[in-house]
Amino acid sequence: MTNIDSFPPDETSRAASHAVPGTRITPGVVSALDGPTLAGPEAAGALTLLHTTFTSDAGAQRGYRNFAAMKEDFRNRPGFLRWLTFNDGPHGYALGLWRNTEDVTAFVAGAAHQAMAREQRERPFEHSQFAGIWAAHRVGRRVLYCEQCATATAAPAASCSSCAAPLQDPFRLT
Repeated sequence: MTNIDSFPPDETSRAASHAVPGTRITPGVVSALDGPTLAGPEAAGALTLLHTTFTSDAGAQRGYRNFAAMKEDFRNRPGFLRWLTFNDGPHGYALGLWRNTEDVTAFVAGAAHQAMAREQRERPFEHSQFAGIWAAHRVGRRVLYCEQCATATAAPAASCSSCAAPLQDPFRLT
């Protein structure tokens, strides 16, 4: 069985991407926070999108520390699946995956989020901010492709549905 890994684009792939007008690649940090239950993206019935900009390092650092203070609240919510943060130039984004919109609204109404929102209102650390919640219109299925016979098997799965070869599913514990 092969192992899933991370593979950055090589020089040829970067050149192909840069050839498309409007493409940007921003060096930086991508961070992720896993929820209390190992679940794939097909479990997400709701998404949150956050956009921020900062005008000072001090403001950005306060924002990062405020978010860090909320992480335990996220991790203890059963409907929280995953949070990803990344930058596009000066634009900071976060994408949250949740089981449903009720789980997101419960978090937003909770003490940890309310404290951060109050801090931003009373002593702003962000220059601009946007947050939105989307309900999934349609949730697709996730498939795993067998390296032995190229069959697509519906996830979660531990083995190929055609030849029974072992499959590595990043969202399965066993």
